[in-house]
Amino acid sequence: MDELITASRIIPAIFVALFPLVNPIGTALVLYGMTGHIDRKTWTAASRKIAINVFLLLTSFLLFGGAILKFFGVSIPIVQLAGGLVVASIGWGLLNQKDVELSANDQPKVTTTSLEGKLFYPYTFPTTVGPGSLAVTMTFGAHVERGSQLLVLLQIGAATVGILITAVLTGICYARLKWVTERISPGAVQAMSRILAFFLLCIGVGIAWEGWSALNSLD
Repeated sequence: MDELITASRIIPAIFVALFPLVNPIGTALVLYGMTGHIDRKTWTAASRKIAINVFLLLTSFLLFGGAILKFFGVSIPIVQLAGGLVVASIGWGLLNQKDVELSANDQPKVTTTSLEGKLFYPYTFPTTVGPGSLAVTMTFGAHVERGSQLLVLLQIGAATVGILITAVLTGICYARLKWVTERISPGAVQAMSRILAFFLLCIGVGIAWEGWSALNSLD
């Protein structure tokens, strides 16, 4: 019973740690700058696949992240530095892209193949799941209490449930993006996208700075 109670506390803990980093509401508006021309039905299907990617990616790093980094000789600060720079570059690109108003007939045709190629990179990683989220899941995995085998399994299972909740909410927020933006003026949507792109740039710089500071502290 005590083992079950201990494991159950991990579900809200990992959800609270991941949700602000994934930030599905804000990130959904950032993604609008990349996918605003895609029809709602196509994007809804894509949102489900992104949510699945989020779950699989975070769960993989929960279970194997530490071993993967050890195998390649890469530390978490290096992941933060490199990943932060990638996130910042995406934010910078979105912040400086030109506004193009297209009529319904002028909307670019997006094939399923071209969209599929972007669902993991950059829509899932690093736009949705960045180095901060990966670091959190790896930290949880590394700090699992090594008691009985049952306790370890319960804790890993609880952390997986927390990740699943995060992924499901992310998919819902993304899927509803088209519905929300259709009820907001294009100018307001573009303004919000620019503001959130700026924050994405700041988040990327912040993550990179944390990684740089951590590397310097090792000297």
